Amino acid sequence: MLSLNKNYLPPFRAVRSISNTFWDFTTGVLIIALALGGAGLIIYLIAELFKEPFMSGKEILGLIVLALSIAVAIGFFIYKVVYERSKRYTTTIIDEKGVRYFNRFTNTIVNELLWNQFTERDLGKKKGIYAAKFDIDCLSYNSRGARSEGGSITKLFWRVKVDEKEIIHSEYFTSSHLFGGYYVNRKDLIRTFLLGLAHYRPDLTINPWIFIANSINIEDYTFYRKSLFINVLMVLFFILLMLFILFLLYEGSTPLEQENVQRMIHDLFVKLKSGIEF
Repeated sequence: MLSLNKNYLPPFRAVRSISNTFWDFTTGVLIIALALGGAGLIIYLIAELFKEPFMSGKEILGLIVLALSIAVAIGFFIYKVVYERSKRYTTTIIDEKGVRYFNRFTNTIVNELLWNQFTERDLGKKKGIYAAKFDIDCLSYNSRGARSEGGSITKLFWRVKVDEKEIIHSEYFTSSHLFGGYYVNRKDLIRTFLLGLAHYRPDLTINPWIFIANSINIEDYTFYRKSLFINVLMVLFFILLMLFILFLLYEGSTPLEQENVQRMIHDLFVKLKSGIEF
């Protein structure tokens, strides 16, 4: 286990996920709009493409089969949404018992993984996407979604024993609810999860990349301070990008518009100069 002795560990405090209200609202509206738009498009296509066969009485059998197929597909989609609703969670809670998944709409605990359910990796399994080198391992992805050793998106996975059966549990530390997903305090959840492992399961090994990817100090479980140099580079990058866009707009404008821009910039510098001299 990559940590200090338990006596020197920071105190463990339970943490509860904080949802991004704006993200949840916009995602919900988008999903509802897409669902209604898709249903309307299907109805429109059926009405327009098969209106003549229905009116003439031709190809009735094929149309019945098509209509039934669409009805079955829609019914299956609705069933999955309703059925999976009981399994989806809006909130993740990490405390002294383990990791719990809570659905605030149904006020129920959807799933619970106790610390004592975590098991060591299967040494015999070396193949597949979840072939683990550590008890608590991770998969990393780059911005294009491909696997990467230095990706910014880290998916954790580990083995748990539930009802005498070992399963692999994967975790992004995000909500699984249909109208949500992003946690504001995701990194704090990951930090608390790692600290909980150090307190309650120090026998398990953890992939060091999980600490690195989330800017967590492996010794005292604090977050690294963001580099001032990196922040300055980001600001300069955005300034240069805006200047480049303004240059393209300037080059594509008329001579009169260019003259107005030059006059505006000149007046701005005159005001700045007078302010400094004052």
